[in-house]
Amino acid sequence: MKKRQSNFELLRIICMFLIVAGHVTWQTKFSYDELNLVHRVSIQSLWIGGELGVWGFTLISAYFLSGSHFKIKSLKKIWGITLFYSISIYLLLVIFHVIPINPKDALKSFLPVLTGNYWYVSAYIGMYILVPYMNIVIEHLEKKEYQKFLLLLFIMFSLLPYLKNITVVTNNNSVINLVYIYFVGGYLRKYSSDFTKENQKYYILIFLGSLILMLSSIVVLDLIRPKSWFAFLTTSSPLEAIAGVSLFLISKNTSISYNEIINKIAASTFAVYLIHCQAIFLPILWDKIVHAQQWQTIPYMPVYELLVACIIYCTATLIDFTRLYILHLWSKIKVRFG
Repeated sequence: MKKRQSNFELLRIICMFLIVAGHVTWQTKFSYDELNLVHRVSIQSLWIGGELGVWGFTLISAYFLSGSHFKIKSLKKIWGITLFYSISIYLLLVIFHVIPINPKDALKSFLPVLTGNYWYVSAYIGMYILVPYMNIVIEHLEKKEYQKFLLLLFIMFSLLPYLKNITVVTNNNSVINLVYIYFVGGYLRKYSSDFTKENQKYYILIFLGSLILMLSSIVVLDLIRPKSWFAFLTTSSPLEAIAGVSLFLISKNTSISYNEIINKIAASTFAVYLIHCQAIFLPILWDKIVHAQQWQTIPYMPVYELLVACIIYCTATLIDFTRLYILHLWSKIKVRFG
């Protein structure tokens, strides 16, 4: 089996941690009106990483899938692990009387992809099914045509939504967003030689610049339209798009030889998402277990949020390590007594 490059695997870990950290802010019911501007912005700024993580995580998939063939085995694997965690978490919640048996919750948990129990999984599988057709488009587009196509997508999905009314720009995650990101990733792979280490300093500057602009957007919107503070932090945001692409290019041009520890941790990143984002478990995790809003006035709230994100990430990773170890033992038993 070909060993995966650890630079992209490290990026996978970073992106998933950014998503978890972003969720601490997004899922917590903070009373922003009670906080001063600096404190409020320091908390809200963590959501920058939530959508940045989505961009980075999806670009990695797009970069490699755009140069490969559709594999039904990979689709089954994604669907299988999603079913495992969705059903397991629901059953544990019922068995330990955390929640009552509810047909609606059961349906969501036993049919997570079809019911949208995990928005990203449903969108990702939708994107994955379209991979063979998107790859045909990528293969046949000439460079200038491809650039025009990406510009058109950028205008349609990253700029036009802001022209009507800023309040309608919400967290509009869907398969369309991932298809958009896929074509960006396909371009980065097809013309990989255009994005070399010689330009690394520019990618870093662009990345930092986009972060500063997103932070500035939070400050401005907190002052003029507080309820829309996240308007430039959505998946389709032009600033998130620029930050996501530049972060990906920084990783692409960072040489990290194969590292077993990094790659093993990265192999469980998807499970981290599945564990902490199970729809039935979400309100329990954030409202009853974490309950971060009770500490919202402490001076270093973002540090506390990052600590919470670390605990969630590490716990979920250890859970998945246990699952993989059990599967490994089971495969050995099957071989021995098969």
